[in-house]
Amino acid sequence: MAAQIDSFPDKIRPDNQPLIFTISDGVSTPDRYIVQVEEDGTEIAKLYLTPNTAGVVHFDLSEIVRDRVKVDDKERDESDTIHIQKATAFTTGRNGLKQYEVKVGTYDGTSESLDDDNESVYLVDGSEQIIDGLHPFFKSFYPTVTSAISWLTDRRSVSQVLEVKADDDDFGVGAFLNDSTIIGGTATKVAYELYQGGTMVSSEDFDIDVANGAQLPGATDINQKITYMGIFPQNLKGYVQSGSRPSDFPDWTHYNLRLETAAGVTRSSTIKVVKECDPFKHDLTQLAWTNSNGGWDYLKFEGRTLKTLKTESKMYKKALGDWDDTTYTFIKQARDSQPYQVVGMQSYELKSVNFTTNELELLQYALRSDNAMVRIGAKGVWFPVNLDTKTYKVETSVSRITSVSFNVTQAQAIRC
Repeated sequence: MAAQIDSFPDKIRPDNQPLIFTISDGVSTPDRYIVQVEEDGTEIAKLYLTPNTAGVVHFDLSEIVRDRVKVDDKERDESDTIHIQKATAFTTGRNGLKQYEVKVGTYDGTSESLDDDNESVYLVDGSEQIIDGLHPFFKSFYPTVTSAISWLTDRRSVSQVLEVKADDDDFGVGAFLNDSTIIGGTATKVAYELYQGGTMVSSEDFDIDVANGAQLPGATDINQKITYMGIFPQNLKGYVQSGSRPSDFPDWTHYNLRLETAAGVTRSSTIKVVKECDPFKHDLTQLAWTNSNGGWDYLKFEGRTLKTLKTESKMYKKALGDWDDTTYTFIKQARDSQPYQVVGMQSYELKSVNFTTNELELLQYALRSDNAMVRIGAKGVWFPVNLDTKTYKVETSVSRITSVSFNVTQAQAIRC
């Protein structure tokens, strides 16, 4: 008697979906099947499962690993927020990609057989939909062919281009799978091209290696196989060589970033960062959130951000006057009620007056995210927020300018 895994979800995929392993025994049906689950080599679960009427077990790994994989929100050395990654082109993950090995065996009522068979799956923090079926196709995010998207984003790729609007003050990262052993990825560098109008004014290649903050595609550290690259103008200012940065060309119009092989063959959609001048006299707001494919996405809100402070407190009755003295008196401004446990919550209304159709489509994924952050103004710091808006209103004027309003609350209490 020996257990075997008949089917399983293979390679790298999001964790928030059914992850079904079908287990059987080719000789006879055991009293119980044993399932052991290891995360990066450490056992996190051992289950004894009763066979169904067909003598097999269908085991859903997603019920075990729920919320154990998280898109990284800090740089690899945990020195700072990941959005401002700029010391090197890349940083690597700690929690955004993990290996889960499922080992199966049998129990006959008295003794166990363990690890008769085993299979591994590698999970990013994301989700697939029921409408896409069981174990849906995720290979469009493997950097193996020219037509691959590769960047872990919910932005729609149009003619192999992922367009992002940004001004000189914006920060943010893009994520991709850096691996040649599990998925057979062949990307070894990222090409950067800076343009003024239709003229390329600068270019540079960044090898995906230790010197640039990554690990080699064939390296064995599973967690570091998810790699983050600073892709916005402020990030590039830190690691692109002087004379090639967007800040060196005040009239830059856009720049491209794409994964390539050592021979320069494309292995991703092109991230096209389009310059959006900041003509506003007020601070603009950047919203970031973890998306459904294991990375970060961003949107810019150009409207004036409205801020509201709400406080909560409890009141208690305070004794009036000094009862522990030779005489009793009180001053005119003495209190006989006093607030305590005063807590403040800061909320913000984000507004945009010029969202494109693609940006409107992207915004729906922010509502689904369990980790969102905001940065207000060029010198603002990133802070976590909870999304108060569960639906969002879209207003299109006669001139076809689209206006969006969106509410968030800082996920940190204001001390009072």
